[in-house]
Amino acid sequence: MNVIRQTFLNHRMAIIFAILVSVITAFPQVYFRIDHKELYQEGKQVVEMLPHGGWAERVNEIQGGHGLGNIYQKEGKNDPYIYQPLGPMVVAYMGEIFALDINNTMLLSRLVLPFAVFLLIYGFVFLVSRNKFAALSSAVVLLFADSVLSYSGIALLLQGVSPGHFLRLARPVSPAVIYLFLFAFLLFFWQFYRKRNWQYGVLSAVLLGLNFYNYFYTWTYLYAFGAILILIHVLLKRWEDALRIGGVFAGAILVAIPYFINMYLASQFPTFERVGVASGIILTHHPLFVGASVIAALVVFLLFFPKQDKDKYIFGLAILLAPFLTMNQQILTGKIMQPDHYHWFFHKPLGIIFVLITIFYFFDRRHLDLYKKIFTIFVITSSIATAVFIQAYSYKYDSRDGGQIAIERQKYGPVIDWLNSNVEKEAQIFGNNETANMIVLYTPLNVLYHDGICCQSISVTESTLQETLFIFFRLNQVDAQSAYEAFSRERAFVSRQFYGIYYRKLNGSYESIPDEKFDEIVDMYKETLRTPTSKWLEQIFEKYEVEYLVWDKKADPLWQLDKYKFLEKSAEFGSMTIYRVK
Repeated sequence: MNVIRQTFLNHRMAIIFAILVSVITAFPQVYFRIDHKELYQEGKQVVEMLPHGGWAERVNEIQGGHGLGNIYQKEGKNDPYIYQPLGPMVVAYMGEIFALDINNTMLLSRLVLPFAVFLLIYGFVFLVSRNKFAALSSAVVLLFADSVLSYSGIALLLQGVSPGHFLRLARPVSPAVIYLFLFAFLLFFWQFYRKRNWQYGVLSAVLLGLNFYNYFYTWTYLYAFGAILILIHVLLKRWEDALRIGGVFAGAILVAIPYFINMYLASQFPTFERVGVASGIILTHHPLFVGASVIAALVVFLLFFPKQDKDKYIFGLAILLAPFLTMNQQILTGKIMQPDHYHWFFHKPLGIIFVLITIFYFFDRRHLDLYKKIFTIFVITSSIATAVFIQAYSYKYDSRDGGQIAIERQKYGPVIDWLNSNVEKEAQIFGNNETANMIVLYTPLNVLYHDGICCQSISVTESTLQETLFIFFRLNQVDAQSAYEAFSRERAFVSRQFYGIYYRKLNGSYESIPDEKFDEIVDMYKETLRTPTSKWLEQIFEKYEVEYLVWDKKADPLWQLDKYKFLEKSAEFGSMTIYRVK
């Protein structure tokens, strides 16, 4: 008991800063409740500011008793998952323990996860460096100032514009749960590496194995790190250490066996390859530049990091060399898998950690205690100021989830309440993408269309993508003569629906879809025009078991659903109208 108490006292500043991180991360959502308290009435659904980046609906899906086979649609709920479920499960079950709705689940995750992640980063850096200043600075910078760790981010900040849409840490699951399992592994693995204690080794293997179920880029990065670490030990003829490290990485494979079974089953679906392409996988063997920040971190490490402690030096060197492997694995595999994920969540954060450790080592070696304290105060205060500015600016002006957008979204509240009260669970609904977002976030219902169906489920076929896309053009009264012009105005929408983020990753924009592929899609649409719109729509909604349509008259004035005899108006709330398919 005395040991625990003494540990808390020794690291009380870390606990204080961890609480501060939680408060700043969650504050916009809390302040929204205070600022708009008139919205909160019993039995009324409030759409809160949820910078979720596509993760919150996965949490809602888990809370609804499903896996992630098909997050959006009625079909394929029990199919093998493509996107790992552990992160959404952590957040979902956190809310279920206290019987919380989705809004309060998100709030709880914003309070708990940043606190835990801060302490894990702090703990890892402290154990490696034995320097509290380095540990505090590293954790604060990574969680508060990650969006300004680039030229563009700094430039925006100097112009008085937020470099981020709220703090990235405010998004549920990513990156909070990513960092949770990443730094938990690194902390225990460092202890194992340092102390040769297999209790830490077993914990490391389990945590590494769990990363297979959490985030693809985490375990692939860590195995690149492990491979380099083992190789260095082999080159140094430290055979026993190499085997010991290999044992952890081999043990993790045992934990990951169900994951590999799931991916094997998924690979048997004819849509598996298409989903991979839509998710941004590019077929090439060309090498990639690892980035200036990685090179700079490695140079600083090689020139100034202390070499007296060989274990520590080798460990850091392996971490900083891993990007050369993750960014160029396609030389062997022939597949590039969104390298920016490696950059933002692994290469840059870990590079910054070891640069900061090196800087604080330099201060200590030269006995520059005053400069060390000044530097620490500057790093921490500037990071906190950046975080506060990002949160405040985003609350007032953010074009995705803040400002007037957050108020306008309250129009979906009555629609959500009506659907939850009158529509049977798991029914399929059709609406535009914003409507679909609200439905999958706040109800137990499914949607025929969502912009995520292109690349998040192997149950979605090409014909499904084609027909759901064409519904929008049919409802907008697009005929054969105006088809090419109408599709051209929505070229990015068309490209994303069929090919996901592939052309954005390949050429830099959704609109860069080749003309021949684009023309082929337009021609397919024209072929469907042989069937009159009313009959075609009725057939499609029957085929996909669509029971209700939600029409946002302000966003889609051309739909004119009143003229279709197979639809019956069920409810109307301002510009939002709900129709039942007869």
